[in-house]
Amino acid sequence: SEKFLFWSKDLITEPAFSSFLFLFCLSRAQVYYVTAIENTLLYCIPRATLKQAMTENEAVRHHFACEEGERLAFRYQDNALSANNVLYLKPISTIQNTVMVVVTPDASIRSVAEKMVTQHRSSALVMSQGKLLGIVTDRDLTKRVVAQGVDIQNPISLVMTKNPVTVSANEPIISAIELMMQHNIRSLPVMENQRVTGVLTATSLVQKNSIQAVYLISRIYRQESVSELKALVFQRQTVFESLVDANVPALTIQLMMSMIADAFTKRLLQLAEKQLGAPPCGYCWFVAGSQARQEMHYLSDQDSGVILERDVNEQEINWFRQLSDFVCYGLEDCGYALCPGHMMPTNPKWCQPLARWKENYRQWLRHPESESLLHFSVFLDIRFLYGQASLFESLVSEVKQNLQERRRLLSILVANSLRVSPPLGIFRQFVLVKNGENHSVFNIKKQAINLLIELARVYALDAGELLSSTAERLKVAENAGIISSASHKELLEAYTFINQVRFNYQRQSLNHGQVFSNQIEPELLTQFERNHLKDAFRIISRTQEAALQRFHAKGVLQ
Repeated sequence: SEKFLFWSKDLITEPAFSSFLFLFCLSRAQVYYVTAIENTLLYCIPRATLKQAMTENEAVRHHFACEEGERLAFRYQDNALSANNVLYLKPISTIQNTVMVVVTPDASIRSVAEKMVTQHRSSALVMSQGKLLGIVTDRDLTKRVVAQGVDIQNPISLVMTKNPVTVSANEPIISAIELMMQHNIRSLPVMENQRVTGVLTATSLVQKNSIQAVYLISRIYRQESVSELKALVFQRQTVFESLVDANVPALTIQLMMSMIADAFTKRLLQLAEKQLGAPPCGYCWFVAGSQARQEMHYLSDQDSGVILERDVNEQEINWFRQLSDFVCYGLEDCGYALCPGHMMPTNPKWCQPLARWKENYRQWLRHPESESLLHFSVFLDIRFLYGQASLFESLVSEVKQNLQERRRLLSILVANSLRVSPPLGIFRQFVLVKNGENHSVFNIKKQAINLLIELARVYALDAGELLSSTAERLKVAENAGIISSASHKELLEAYTFINQVRFNYQRQSLNHGQVFSNQIEPELLTQFERNHLKDAFRIISRTQEAALQRFHAKGVLQ
């Protein structure tokens, strides 16, 4: 048995077997004491020897760093560097074609075709006074001109695709791939600050990148029934497994799983409209929770809502009931569990006219307690997915306006979050509970990941933003001076590392045919993972304490 205590004026820690006691010693001028409480084998490494090793070896230097964030950062540094070369993380601007054929709407079809041939381009942008009016591709010329016998002296505006789908230059390439698959197009104008900066083509994607990882999304949009979509469920698991096995960064895995869920949802909405006919009025389908944050994992359930353009009668609302049932139960068939709290448009409360949604948020803001607080927390993470985007934009604009001068709300959100603490005791030991199989576990989602999500949400709200992703929220908080650059970095490293541990653990569960859950048994983790999880939990605890002080949240919910 090997047990000892590490202390200064107060007890600092009771280290585990095979632990190091140098972390506090190398850069802090303070006297420390080690007391053996059982028979202990203790190796004493001279300070000079260790410092020399740290100077000569980067891995040693980072492993022995005093700051938890630095130790966490180095663990997945190689992954982060390689992630810059991963298809779906690159910005579209890195592979767009900046040499474009630009023509006016009155240019003849013949002259446009000649320009495309001369400049070796497969598309031409139709513009007037700097505004994009349309696009024409070589396929358009074949199908709409040659096949139809159209006079080539006619203006190009006659055969162009008006108001084409566009993509932002700063979006990840995965977004462009998803748009191409969804709309069955091969050329996308790229926009930045409302200005066309280039064109992205399917050819450039194939030439410069491997898109095998998103093949599933392509297949989803080609299915014609729920049963056909259901047949793709196993492929979703395969994608998850391959991403984890390839050591892809956790945030990228979350993005990919969210993109797949988006595709399933959109395809079900398309199939529902095809079956039910045209909607009786404009509507918007938005997603909430982890899907809105684009932070889904393999176990994520559904959270969503429908915004109606206007009040509807009983016959019209029946159309939306059928739509909601078709999509939500279809998603359940495709492996996405129904929301236990019924936060889906199958619940009439979450399928309402825009005016009612605005009133809901006003009520939640005025009375953010108990059940209202739960609803408000879920519906603070929302993202437009399908339908009439203007309805969603109107709702978000109203919510942002009403959030101003709501300091008490932030205090309540912080106090509610602080009801749960990371599973770490005062001696840096894990605080565990027994699960149904009598194994000692902690819930990595409820006791770690959710805490970081909630802190990032509050910080972003304090900055006046309704951004959804945790990474974006932390960056906004830093830019607003709410948290320091160092805090931003260590919180993001903690969030990334904890999710990486969760995904690796869940992957091992699949390998062994075990129940897939967020219950983590520390004994099944590596020593490295256990040590660095403790670092991450300490970061969360410090940030919770800082939030408690900043938002004066102590005693708010008592």
